[in-house]
Amino acid sequence: MASGEWPVDADRAHLIASGKDADVFLRADGLLVKRSRAGAPAEPEAELLRYLGRFDVPVPRVVRAEGSELVMDYVAGPTMAAELSAHPWRAAGLGRALARLHRQLDRVPAPPWLRRLGEGRRGGDRLLHLDLHPGNVLLGPAGPVVVDWANAARGERGVDVALSWLVLAAARLRPRHRPARWTLLHTFLARFDRAAVRAALPAAAEVRLSSPDRDPAERASVARLLERMGERVAG
Repeated sequence: MASGEWPVDADRAHLIASGKDADVFLRADGLLVKRSRAGAPAEPEAELLRYLGRFDVPVPRVVRAEGSELVMDYVAGPTMAAELSAHPWRAAGLGRALARLHRQLDRVPAPPWLRRLGEGRRGGDRLLHLDLHPGNVLLGPAGPVVVDWANAARGERGVDVALSWLVLAAARLRPRHRPARWTLLHTFLARFDRAAVRAALPAAAEVRLSSPDRDPAERASVARLLERMGERVAG
């Protein structure tokens, strides 16, 4: 079946999420279709999801990938970000859950076909999601499920943890949601060697800010965090 043979209309599917590079539709048969707006091939992400499933990493089951469309099982449940907003008293438990997901990735060897991030860095051959934050974790019936692996790479695991720190710290939230965010973040960081994660912050900031369409407010927030930590973005 060629890409585009699943028409996105009111009778067949409806849009449920739209990211920077792709749209996600729920089909009438209960399956999800992730479609790249630029026509990027879906097979690389599908191959990685199948690989991760063999290591019991909680990811959606791939049904098929053809052209720019990735068809997956639908995971019923809110994102971790939505759960934090709706039930802020769960912040500490959500922080621990996010840390456990990172620990699971610590145990998975990076597949050799992934691009390497940071050529020449010592220890730079581990599996990195590069966008593992509460918005990319679904709280399904069987537990948390990690989605959006399109930018995964090989590199230093500390960079992946530091990226989660940066995204959480830089997120723009309403004042009433900020205490829960900091509780989640502090609980999350307590599960790691904070000095090692802090040392990875400049490299994480480089990754996060490498996108030219990154929000100016986020850029400023990341810069303030690095200034407080006495670090700077190289380059």
